[in-house]
Amino acid sequence: MEKIELTSLELEMLERDLRGEFFPPEQTDEENKAFANVINKADTLMRKLDAYDELGNSLMEWFYRKYKAQEAKKIILQQDH
Repeated sequence: MEKIELTSLELEMLERDLRGEFFPPEQTDEENKAFANVINKADTLMRKLDAYDELGNSLMEWFYRKYKAQEAKKIILQQDH
């Protein structure tokens, strides 16, 4: 699996979007750029994994689930050592 790397701001923008709290005209340029990066990363991963059938209704929800699964796996691996 491709490693998903998000900055803290990118993760914050993704989570705000999923909560319905992200409205581009009200965000700073930095926040909008961070969210655009998230969209690009999600789209790139979807294409690399050919995951069109997995998406459901939301690319962002799919991407967030992939990110959270990766982070959970990382915690389990740390606990095993």
